[in-house]
Amino acid sequence: MHSIGIDIGGTKIAGGIVGSDPTKVLERSTLPTPSADVMDQVLTCLSELLDATSAPISSIGIGAPGVIDPSSGTVLSAGPTMPHWAGTDIRTAINREYPGISVAVHNDVRVMGLGEALFGAGRDYGSALFLSLGTGVGGAIVRDGKLQASPHHTAGELRCLVGKLPNGQAGTIESFAAGPGLARAYCERSGEERLDLRAIMRRYHEGEARAHALIDEHMEALGESISGFVAAIDVEVLVVGGGVGNIGAPIIEPLTCGFRRGGIAPANRIPVLQAHLGTDAPIIGAAALGRTVEHCEGTPHAS
Repeated sequence: MHSIGIDIGGTKIAGGIVGSDPTKVLERSTLPTPSADVMDQVLTCLSELLDATSAPISSIGIGAPGVIDPSSGTVLSAGPTMPHWAGTDIRTAINREYPGISVAVHNDVRVMGLGEALFGAGRDYGSALFLSLGTGVGGAIVRDGKLQASPHHTAGELRCLVGKLPNGQAGTIESFAAGPGLARAYCERSGEERLDLRAIMRRYHEGEARAHALIDEHMEALGESISGFVAAIDVEVLVVGGGVGNIGAPIIEPLTCGFRRGGIAPANRIPVLQAHLGTDAPIIGAAALGRTVEHCEGTPHAS
């Protein structure tokens, strides 16, 4: 039986079909995210995927931006990139079109973390904290193969954690450790404008001392903050992904150094691992989420 995973983003909607091997995406569809009528585009993505296979589809998993109530499949709140997204009833819209397929919905980063915990870097551990480090900061807590439930559906949300840089400046980890924050801090030091993180990392690999110092300082500060959080929730592994996290050793090594320095032993000694699934993690995680749905109504859809 096959499952569909859909990742709804601010700029694109990416979907795929996952079969017996939960780490392989068999068919794909990618469409731009419109400024309005986002669910119409999601349904188009689903239609393209269903048309591309003759295999029966047992479930659909959706990773969506914002705070998601997984029990109802509704967006409770959303950020400025999708200002009309809050209040969207994702599950009902899909059930109306495909009543014979079970549907599960959760926050996009939580879903990506589920994929990494089950089939990626965290697959050998019973519990994991996933840290997504990209244009923003997000996270997920996975225990015993499931996303940790919480009364306000925010378990694992990390962006508002506060950290302190070596110069004494304090701020949320998103403000100084996500891609835009790193670029902004570098430009403030160099007096340059409009440099992005790609350009800064090119200088890093060319051996520029300023780039090395900034990345090391900010990632160590991030590691210290995350270490305290890990001590509070107590998991077996920290998995780091996202566009910044997947840069590799320049990010993971200083982050690990700060992680070891912060927190409380032995929680600060757990493995710190780079994510393994790359850009497929949201689709793989969404498909896995769909397969966890209980009480499926109707019969699987055969296209």
